[in-house]
Amino acid sequence: MTQTTQPPEQADAEPARTPRRVPQAFWLAAVAAGLALAGLVMVGLHTDFAGGSPSTTVPQAGTLQVSGTGTAKTIPCHAGYLSVSGKNNTITLTGHCVSVSVSGSGNHVAVDSADAVSASGTGNVVLYHWGSPKIDNVGTTNIVRQG
Repeated sequence: MTQTTQPPEQADAEPARTPRRVPQAFWLAAVAAGLALAGLVMVGLHTDFAGGSPSTTVPQAGTLQVSGTGTAKTIPCHAGYLSVSGKNNTITLTGHCVSVSVSGSGNHVAVDSADAVSASGTGNVVLYHWGSPKIDNVGTTNIVRQG
């Protein structure tokens, strides 16, 4: 029988550790999140939760989301996209919007003109002052009309 022993200076030494590496999936997720955030900034995505600033506007070719309960606002629209959600909001849009989307219940939205108007949810009223927008009304008891 053969027996081996370590020299005394190595007997008490801790085994060598390899440096800990961050998994590649983490780096990919971090890069993807950074690119997504940069994309939102470049597109001009804005969110206005109830009580936002009074100078809120729908940016040209950008998107504004208005969400809340009982919010009343007048918002300039500069050929952008507006999404309203929530309950009992009253939104007046001045200017032209590419698209106006309303969801939730009891919202009242008036827009000068739009290329497309969609309403979902219950009891929403969307009025456009001029033009002939493409209308998509998929909710119940919603009203979308010129007025």
